[in-house]
Amino acid sequence: MNGFATMFSVSWRTNRRVLLAWIIGLSAAFVASAWSLHGLYDTPDKLATYAKATAAGSALYAINGRPHGLTTIGGVIAYEFGFMSAIAFPLMGIHLMVRMTRGEERAGRLDLLRAGDIGRSAPAAAALTLVTAAFSVIAGTMVLTLSALHVGWPAAALYPISLAVLGWWFAALTAMGAQCVAAPRMVTGIGLGALVGAFLLRGIGAVRHDGTVWFSPIGWAEQTTPYDGPRWWPLLLAVLTGALFIAAMVRLVARRDVGQGLFASRRGRAHASQAILNPVGLAVRQHRGPIIAWCVVTALVAVSFGALTQGVQSMMSDNDTLQQVFGTGASSADAYLAFTIALLALMCAAFGVQAVGSVADEEGAGRLESLLTGNVSRSRWLRAQVLVIGCGLVVVALVGGLALGVSDAIATTDSGAVGRLLWSTLAYVPAAASVPALGVVAYCGRARYVSAGWMAFIFVAVVATLGDALQLPQWVRDVSPLTWIGRVPGATVELTGVVGAAVLTLVFAALATVAFTRRDVSTGSSGLLHRGRLRVDHAMA
Repeated sequence: MNGFATMFSVSWRTNRRVLLAWIIGLSAAFVASAWSLHGLYDTPDKLATYAKATAAGSALYAINGRPHGLTTIGGVIAYEFGFMSAIAFPLMGIHLMVRMTRGEERAGRLDLLRAGDIGRSAPAAAALTLVTAAFSVIAGTMVLTLSALHVGWPAAALYPISLAVLGWWFAALTAMGAQCVAAPRMVTGIGLGALVGAFLLRGIGAVRHDGTVWFSPIGWAEQTTPYDGPRWWPLLLAVLTGALFIAAMVRLVARRDVGQGLFASRRGRAHASQAILNPVGLAVRQHRGPIIAWCVVTALVAVSFGALTQGVQSMMSDNDTLQQVFGTGASSADAYLAFTIALLALMCAAFGVQAVGSVADEEGAGRLESLLTGNVSRSRWLRAQVLVIGCGLVVVALVGGLALGVSDAIATTDSGAVGRLLWSTLAYVPAAASVPALGVVAYCGRARYVSAGWMAFIFVAVVATLGDALQLPQWVRDVSPLTWIGRVPGATVELTGVVGAAVLTLVFAALATVAFTRRDVSTGSSGLLHRGRLRVDHAMA
């Protein structure tokens, strides 16, 4: 394969910071979770109590999957880490593959590199190799951690490998999808759609305890049952289908033009409509697709979780162990709903961070420079972007809160749940908005630092989902703006926290405006040869 070594070097140099961030973040989250749970369930009696508590009902299986081997510390770790692993590993594969394939191609850098002796499939192959290596490093860290906790073999190896294969499967799917459509957002949509479908199928199969789980790659990873009769053969399903994706990718990449996809993008109008001739209208046009997509995904998650409220309440009513998992100080249903609302807030924050990243992509592609040569000032353009992203975040929260309230009301026959849960979800909006606001400040200071928004999101997500399990100190939790709001709906909304988060978001917006007016704007073409201090002529040498 011509040019594989060159593309591997280029991909590593231009994406090493993001790769290392994913590796360190996931590894640290697992290590911290494993050691914390090992200290919490340090006797056979505690493990037996946990196993009995978890087996009391099946509602939570939709979130973490069906448990296996809960009488061992390895089984407890796998179950507690189940939700994060089922989401984070696929997201890592999707994000990295989109960034290293369609992201590079859309920015024009790949076109320059392929002017040399670079084969058509070399960029995607190099990207997939790097992603595979990253998953291998994470799996190796997990194996060492489980071994240090005296988890026996082969379970200590099978569980990490199953998660690595899961992430690799989604990376292979994304690599194939990148050949079908041209826009990075559409490729991301393919990956996220597959992830949502896989998660829902796994949840349905886990609750019903039927064959539905075998239609989900997440289910394949869980069916290895490393702590309850280990079996390797389910991984063959992921490996074989992933290999088919790669084979399809190789054939498709040879049949399309650079910058295009197998399916041609719809042509735009010959003349722009009046609606997009101003910065706000243009921003709405730019972000409306992601807003709709995030609304759909958030609604699906909210409905799925809200429908389980009655079952969770029955399971947790006399269960101190599970109440500790979801947090104390509220009724069983409210503790579960507080966890669910925090997830919806994280999804709102994720939308905002992704939207900020798309703004940075506009500059990297050179389109922002063309726009600013007209009568649009930098501050006006930035205000329009921030306004539309903020309104989109509110819409996503509104849809998620309404879907959660309606599904909970149907499940519990409590009509008052609609307004209560909607208000609780909207209370998180200022805190959720502060996360992408930090990303805006980083981007406006220097475009290459836009990933700071994702770093902040990862921190906030870990605190929100694993704070109790990891027994994080209160001062660490207080760094996250989501903590300032309180555990609603079980507790009263902390208005001081809401106001504080809103003020913080506004301060970030003001700082971003000042920083953006004082830095150079990328010209797109002039930045093609440099990224992360990489010189193409050096890489080609």
